[in-house]
Amino acid sequence: MRLLPALAAAVLLAGCSAGVGGTPSPAPAAPASTSSAPPAQPHELQIKIDGTAVLTTLTATIDGEKTEEKNVKLPWSHTYSFAPHTGKHVYSIVMRSAGGEVNATATVDGQPWGQSRGSGDGESTQSLNGDFSD
Repeated sequence: MRLLPALAAAVLLAGCSAGVGGTPSPAPAAPASTSSAPPAQPHELQIKIDGTAVLTTLTATIDGEKTEEKNVKLPWSHTYSFAPHTGKHVYSIVMRSAGGEVNATATVDGQPWGQSRGSGDGESTQSLNGDFSD
C-alpha cells in the first residue's frame, strides 16, 4: 500500500513537466519595437592642418560662431559635432602664417569634404570653406 501514494506522486509530477504529456507554456511575447530604424547619429566635421608653417592666426567660424587662436604649431586638428536633423552647417577656416607650407583638410562623417594647400616665403593667408546638410 505504500507504493500507491508514491505512484500517485510520480504521476502528478510527470504531468507537470514539459514534454511529458502536458501542454508547454507559450513563449513570452517580445516587446514591440517603436521604430525599425536605428537612432540618428551626430554628424562630425573634422579639420586637420599640418605643414611646416607656424600659424600666426587660426580663425574658425562654424555656423556663425567665431574662435581665434594665435601662434598655432602644426599639426593641429579639431572635431566639431552636430546634432542630427539640424539642417545646413557652414564652416570657414582662415589660416595666416609668416611662411612655410600649410595643408588643411576637412572630412564630414569620415568622408573627404575639402582641402586647401599652400606655401610661401612670406606672409600668406589660406582658407578652407564649405557646408553640408542632413
